Amino acid sequence: MFKDNALLAQLKHNIQESLPKVEGRVKATDKSFGFLETEDGKSYFIAPPNMKKVMHGDVITATIASEKGKEQAQPVALVKSALASFIGRVNLNKSKLSVTPPAPYKGSAINAVLADELYIDHGDYVVGELTGHPLNEAPNNALKIKISEVVSASADPFLPWYVTLARHNMRNECVPIDAPADKESWPLLHEELRRNDLNNSLFFTIDGETTQDMDDAICISALDDGGWQLQVAVADPSAYIAAGDDTDVAAKARGYTHYLPARTTTMLPESLSHDICSLRPNTTRPALVCTMTINERGQLQDAASFELAWITSKAKLSYQQVTHFVTNQPTELPDVAGLEVSLNTLNAFAFARSMWRGKNSQLFDNQADYRLKLDYDNKITAIEASYNDVANSMVEEAMLCANISGAALLAQHDNQGIFNTHPGFDHDKTTKLTQLLQEHGYIYHSEHLKTRAGFCQLQRELTSRNDNYFAARLRKFQLYANIASDAQSHHGLGVAQYATWTSPIRKYGDLMNHRLIKAIACEDVPAPVPTPDDALQLKTQRDNQRMIERDIRNWLYIDFLHHAAKNKQKFKAQIFNVNRGGVLARLLKNGATVFIPFTNIHEDRKALKADSDAGTVSVNDEIVVKITEIVTVAVTDVNKNKLSITGSLLDSDL
Repeated sequence: MFKDNALLAQLKHNIQESLPKVEGRVKATDKSFGFLETEDGKSYFIAPPNMKKVMHGDVITATIASEKGKEQAQPVALVKSALASFIGRVNLNKSKLSVTPPAPYKGSAINAVLADELYIDHGDYVVGELTGHPLNEAPNNALKIKISEVVSASADPFLPWYVTLARHNMRNECVPIDAPADKESWPLLHEELRRNDLNNSLFFTIDGETTQDMDDAICISALDDGGWQLQVAVADPSAYIAAGDDTDVAAKARGYTHYLPARTTTMLPESLSHDICSLRPNTTRPALVCTMTINERGQLQDAASFELAWITSKAKLSYQQVTHFVTNQPTELPDVAGLEVSLNTLNAFAFARSMWRGKNSQLFDNQADYRLKLDYDNKITAIEASYNDVANSMVEEAMLCANISGAALLAQHDNQGIFNTHPGFDHDKTTKLTQLLQEHGYIYHSEHLKTRAGFCQLQRELTSRNDNYFAARLRKFQLYANIASDAQSHHGLGVAQYATWTSPIRKYGDLMNHRLIKAIACEDVPAPVPTPDDALQLKTQRDNQRMIERDIRNWLYIDFLHHAAKNKQKFKAQIFNVNRGGVLARLLKNGATVFIPFTNIHEDRKALKADSDAGTVSVNDEIVVKITEIVTVAVTDVNKNKLSITGSLLDSDL
């Protein structure tokens, strides 16, 4: 009888108004309840009836009330919807149209309407825009979606590519599907610039067998004192592209050439990247050449010189050819006078250089590179695990020297460019790090660990002790690598500054540095000065590129491992992360990432304890899993909506 009582309604309103309010983000669970997490780190329980009013990721305001001695959040108003716009999958059931949003959405499919006359079918992926929400005022207080665009038909073999790019809001010029617009002709700019004639020098390229955009060539000779003279010639796309023209603007928007599985999209028009600028064999090309001296101990000497030149690559070599040659395996090399001597000289230089870095900076683990082989339907047919071979190391050492030299030149002239940086350990964590190191027999002062020398010294000691687990654990104390518009230290490489300029065909940051170095070498060609916004854009593009490649590969892995999940197939895997829900492992055979929830490690959750800082999982205080450890897992489930592969930890070996 009190249902329509105005006084009672007013009383309820007054009570609600008197309750404290907070703003936070909704976090759903696999159960029917959830939590409201605030910026100050507090978490409030959301009961199942109230979770029906919100979605995972929503930013809301809520009143906080106490029930049975427990604080609970009661949603009041929507601040920002988690699904304002999203890419979802169409469901058609007896002409009833709905769309399933991607993970981490945990609800059922949402009713939808078409915004325009679009043709859609069951399983298609579309752009959905949320037009109704339970926290809205009537009549828009029910979940409802407007379909504004079709992203991909369900049967399209490139569906993973289209959907992934759309999800990352990158289908425009930032990460496009197609190559940029080409021109009928590309006249040489600034023909008046003096270029030295180095066409008779023995330059050669080493790349993958199918590589067409060769942007660096090497020429090397031994010196009488036991050292080497190394020349790296880099293709000069700025000889054809003016800063600020349409092609340059499009290249800047893309940022990089994108090497996605089964699909490469170039940063520059293909006629430039694959032909006019590419350092093809027996073809004269304009280049920017860096000449360096390395002593017999492998130490790069100061005062590298840069010059504009005309060069002709005498040979296009593959990594496999060169590796076979220097390791005395059967192979065929082009019939070029002096080529075999040059390759042996480059190998000797690379060995000395890596030895010097191993003693003075640090070397890195040789991680597996997993190459996916796809059929005409873009399904994985095979996966090859490969590691950097001798030829890769030879080229890598030469390019490191060239980029270190280029960075030094830029630092000497106005200290401006696009620099790759790595600040080492988080200074706020070095005191705790020092204590942890001491507990494990490593004696370092916290101030020393903040320096580039201290960072590298610790890495070398970890390598010498073969302490892979502890080295992996210490990564949580490190800051992330970054991109800056001014010279900053790169602790990871152990150098005062590092700036890449040897891939101007493939990376816009390299093209910017290339122009700056060229301006210094020529003295009369102006170059745009990079800004902090330029550096941030390049970092964002790089991070997006990595996420896009990861998601596409995961999508392809899910199809590939469908039968493995059905059969609970066993694999060897390496643990690389421990989080609140379980552990992440990488299958050694094919590189797929598998999530192993704690429930698939031990049935008694109360007996299990996870330590994300230590990277361990214990059962009854006995460590059963730790990062870097090789374990046996069974693939148990694949989920395309979540782009996740789930596994179970096994006791038995394969």
